[in-house]
Amino acid sequence: MKQQMIVMHMSGAYEEQTFYQQNQHIVHEVDCKNIEGTNCYCDEMAKEELRRRIAAYSYEGIHFLDSGNYHYLSLLWLEKIDRPFALVLFDHHPDLQAPSWGKITSCGGWVREALETNSYLEKVYLVGVDAQLLSEVRLEDQKDQQEENGDLPCKTSDTYINLWERIQTGLPDFTEEKRPIYISFDKDVLNSTEAVCDWDQGDMSLEEAIHNIKEIATSTSEFLGMDVCGEDSSWSKTREAKTCEVNDWCNKRLQEVFPFF
Repeated sequence: MKQQMIVMHMSGAYEEQTFYQQNQHIVHEVDCKNIEGTNCYCDEMAKEELRRRIAAYSYEGIHFLDSGNYHYLSLLWLEKIDRPFALVLFDHHPDLQAPSWGKITSCGGWVREALETNSYLEKVYLVGVDAQLLSEVRLEDQKDQQEENGDLPCKTSDTYINLWERIQTGLPDFTEEKRPIYISFDKDVLNSTEAVCDWDQGDMSLEEAIHNIKEIATSTSEFLGMDVCGEDSSWSKTREAKTCEVNDWCNKRLQEVFPFF
């Protein structure tokens, strides 16, 4: 696997962090702060420009994507994978929401979009996702099914079945899972003492997360790459140094794990 680190500057959250300033020979910074239409939602024009700016880089290595508002960037890295694979998502949120209008890409629905549009993505494992949030998304899908069927006997669409059959909670069982693995890691899965995020957070410890990442990377038939998001994009307005220090330390720990694979 190619040893590279991509740092995508979307909000300026990394500007006073230092984790990526070492090993400059493998670090590539991509400045996207001047692209309009990217915060939480990404329109087609912005998406094409983002694709252009990362065109030279592989899905291999580790990619830092800025705040969770930009987690949909994972979608663009997954597009680069050219063979069947499985995604392991560490996240407090399922990111499976149906689009509110049209087909616009969003940080809250990018996993659904990936499952619907990426023919190589065969399975998604959700790790650390809040059970209530996942249940709410599935219930909303069931309501949509009922509205589509009206008074007809309940008939579940093939699209619905295909989507949810490819989603599983928990870590992969590598006695059965033989596909290459890509990891997407949102730091909001962590407790708030070890990461400070824009969104509500889970309670996983960083040590548990690192242990799980190592377990996946060393157990899978092929470890494709990994991305990380979950910065506090508002920290520069409040200038809270502690926030920057906590997130910088967390990113350093995640970065240090990666070169071993």
